[in-house]
Amino acid sequence: MSRGVSAARDRCSELERLIAGRARSGSLGLDDALKLFDELLPHARPASVFAFNHLLNVVSRARGSSSTSELVVSRFNRMTRTCGGNKVRPDLCTYSIIIGCFCRLGRLELGFAAFGLVLKTGWRVNGVVISQLLKGLCDMKRVDEAMDVLLRRMPEFGCTPNEFSYAILLKGFCNEGRVEEALELLHMMADDGDTSCPPGAVSYSTVIDGFCRDGQVDKTYSLFLKMSDRGISPDVVTYTTIIDGLCKARAVDRAEGILQQMICKGVKPNTQTYNCLIHGYCSMGQRKEVVRMLKEMSAHGHEPNVVTYSLLLDYLCKNGECTEARMIFDSMIRKGIRPNIITYGILLRGYAAKGALADMQNLLDLMIGNDISPDHHIFNIVFCAYAKGGMIDEAMRIFNRMSQQGLSPGAFDYGALIDSLCKVGRVDDAMLTFNQMVNEGVTPNIVVLNSLTYGLCSVGKWEEAEKLLFEMLDQGIRPDIVFFSTIMCNLCKEGQIMEAQSVIDLMVHVGVRPDVISYNILIDSYCLAGVMDKAMKLLDVMVSVGLKPDVFSYNTLLHGYCGAGRIDDACRLFREMLSNNVRPGAVTYNVMLHGLFQSKRFSEAKGLYLNMIKSRTQWNICTCNIILNGLCKNNRVDDALRMFQSLCSKDFQLDMITFNIMINSLLKSGRKEDAMNLFTAISAHGLAPNIVTYRIIMENLVKEGLLEEFDNLFSAMENSGCAPNSRLLNALVRRLLRRGDISRAGAYLSKIDEKNLSLEVSTTSLLISIFSREEYQHHVRSLPKKYHFLEKVKK
Repeated sequence: MSRGVSAARDRCSELERLIAGRARSGSLGLDDALKLFDELLPHARPASVFAFNHLLNVVSRARGSSSTSELVVSRFNRMTRTCGGNKVRPDLCTYSIIIGCFCRLGRLELGFAAFGLVLKTGWRVNGVVISQLLKGLCDMKRVDEAMDVLLRRMPEFGCTPNEFSYAILLKGFCNEGRVEEALELLHMMADDGDTSCPPGAVSYSTVIDGFCRDGQVDKTYSLFLKMSDRGISPDVVTYTTIIDGLCKARAVDRAEGILQQMICKGVKPNTQTYNCLIHGYCSMGQRKEVVRMLKEMSAHGHEPNVVTYSLLLDYLCKNGECTEARMIFDSMIRKGIRPNIITYGILLRGYAAKGALADMQNLLDLMIGNDISPDHHIFNIVFCAYAKGGMIDEAMRIFNRMSQQGLSPGAFDYGALIDSLCKVGRVDDAMLTFNQMVNEGVTPNIVVLNSLTYGLCSVGKWEEAEKLLFEMLDQGIRPDIVFFSTIMCNLCKEGQIMEAQSVIDLMVHVGVRPDVISYNILIDSYCLAGVMDKAMKLLDVMVSVGLKPDVFSYNTLLHGYCGAGRIDDACRLFREMLSNNVRPGAVTYNVMLHGLFQSKRFSEAKGLYLNMIKSRTQWNICTCNIILNGLCKNNRVDDALRMFQSLCSKDFQLDMITFNIMINSLLKSGRKEDAMNLFTAISAHGLAPNIVTYRIIMENLVKEGLLEEFDNLFSAMENSGCAPNSRLLNALVRRLLRRGDISRAGAYLSKIDEKNLSLEVSTTSLLISIFSREEYQHHVRSLPKKYHFLEKVKK
C-alpha cells in the first residue's frame, strides 16, 4: 500500500471519528456539517456512509426546511456521483433522510421514486422511512392517501404502524379541519383489540389540540377526561395544550382549574403553561389576574421569557399604554432577555397606532443597532404609519430602504404605498410606483388596482382609468361589481359625486353591468347633499335600464325628502313605492312617521301608524320613540303617557330615549310629580339615567327655582358614576346666569375648570353680556378668580 493511499485512509478515518463524535455531542452545526462534507468527499470509502448520514441529517434538521432540504439533495447527488456506486452506497438511513427532504420540498413524486429504490434494493422497510412519506402526504393535504398507506401498505411491507405513525395522520386530519375524523381514528386505535398501538399521551394531545383550535371547548374537555379514564397520564404537553385551548376560547377560569389539577397530580407546569394563562387573562383584559399569574409563575421557579414579555407588551400596546409598554421593554433588556423581531414589532405597532412616529423611528434604530434586521412585517408597520400620518416622502424612503436591504417588496407592500399616494392626491407618483411594481415582476392584485383606479377617478383621469381596467382584463383580472361599488363609495365619501356617477359609464365600457347597489350609492350621496331632483332622476334611470328599485332606494329618497321638509313629495313617493309592490319595512315607516310629526300632520301620522299595524310590520323601540316624541311635540302628552303605560304593561323593552322623551314632556307640561315618579321607575326597567336625563330634570329645577333640589340631584348624579360633561355644565351655568344666581353659577364654573373642560362660546358670550352691565359688576367676585377680568368689561 502506498504512503499516499495510507494517508488518505487515515484522514478519512479521522474525519469519520470527528463527525461521529460531534454528532453525538450535538455540537455539529450547519456550516460545519457542509464544510466537513466537502473535506470527507475526496477521501470517502464505503464505510463513510455512516458519517455522510450524520452530516446529511444535521443539514436536513437545520432551520429553513426548504433551503436546507435543497442542500441535502444537492449533497446527496454529489456523494453518489463523485464517489460512485461501488465506493459509497446510500443505505436505508440515507434514503430516509433524502425522502424526507423531497417531501418537505413538496416533491412527493421524487420521494416515492426514492422509496421505490429502497424496495428495489431489497432493504426491509421500517417505520422511519414510511413516516417520511406519511408526513409528506399529510403536508400536501392528502391525508386519505396517507391513511391508505398506514392501514394497508405498511402491513404489506411487514412494517407495523407505531404511535408516531398514527400521530402523523391524527395531526394531518386536524390540520385539514377534519377533527371528528381524527377522533374516529383515535377511537379505532383505542378500541381495536388486535392493534399493538394503543393511543398514548402524544396521540391524545394531538387530537385535543385539534379540538382546541376548532374552538370546541366541551369536546376538548371531554376527551381530556376520557384520556384520564383510560389510565393515560397526561404530561406537561397535554396539560399545556388544553390550557392553551381553553384560554383561546375565553374559558380562562376552567383553564386555571386544569392548572391546579396538573400541580396536584405532580406534573410541573413550565413557562409555556403560564404564558398560555397570561395570554388568556390579557385577552380578557383582566390585568390583576395577569399580575397574579406572573407572581405564581415566579413562585414556581419560572422566570418570564421573551414570549411572556411579548404578551404583556401586546396587551399594553393594544390598550394604548405605550409608555408603560416601553418601561417593561427596557426592564426586559436590563434583565438580559434579548427581544426578538416579534417583540420589536409589537411595540412598533403600538407606537404606529398612536401616531408616535418619533418613538417608532427611535425603536427601529435601536433594533437595527442590536443586529436585528427588519423583515417585511416591520417595514410595513413603519412605512404604513408614515403614510397614515401624511408623511408620504418619509414612507417612500422607508419603502426604498426595504429594497436596499435585499427585501423585495410584494403586492401588499406596493399596494399600501400606492393606496397612500392616491389618498393624498399624488396619483402620478402612484402610477410610477405601479409601473415599478410591474417591471419588477410583481403581479398586481385587485386591491392595488382598486386603489389606483380610485385615485385616477378622483382626479378625473378617466381615460387612464379605463386603460388600466382593460389592462386588468388582458391579465385575467376581472373587476366585478364590488370593485366598482367600493370605488364609488370612496368617491362619494370625499364629496366627489359627479366623479362617482361617471364610474357608472366606466363600468358599462368594460362590460360590467351596474346593479341596484351602484345606483343606491349615488342616490344616497345626492340625498345627503340635498340635491333631491338628481336623486329622483337616478331612480327613473334605474327603472329605464331594467332594474327594480329596492326598499333601500325608497328609504333613502324618503329620508332625503323628509329632511328637506318636502313631506308632500315624500308621501307621493311612498304611495308609488306601494304601487310598485315594494313592501315598506320598519325603517320606511320610521322615516315617514318622523317626517309627518315634524310637519305637524298628526292625523296622517296616526293613519300611517295604524296602517303599519294592519300590515303586521315588525316595529321596534325606535318606532315607539318617534311616535311618543311626535305626540308630545303636538301637545298630546296624555295620549303619549297612555301609550307609554301600555308598552310597560306588555313588558316591551324600553330604552333611555323613551324615558327622556316622557320626562321632558311631563316637565314641560308642568307635571313635575309624574316626571319624578317616572325618573324613580327607571331602575325597575333595568336601566340607569344618563347625562341627558339629568340635564332635562336639572334645567327644569333651575327654571322653577328649586335650587337646593337641583344641587342635591347634581351630587346624586356624580355619586351614581354618571360624570357631568362639558355640554351639561355649560347649559347649567347659562341657566343660573340668566336666573341671576351668580354665586351658584360661579360654583359650577369651578367644576368646569376642575375637570379641564372647555367653556362654550355661548357661555362666554353670556358672561360678557351680563357683566358688561353696571348692576352686575359687583358680583364678579362671586366667580372663580380667572373670571375676575370681567370687572373691566363695560358696554
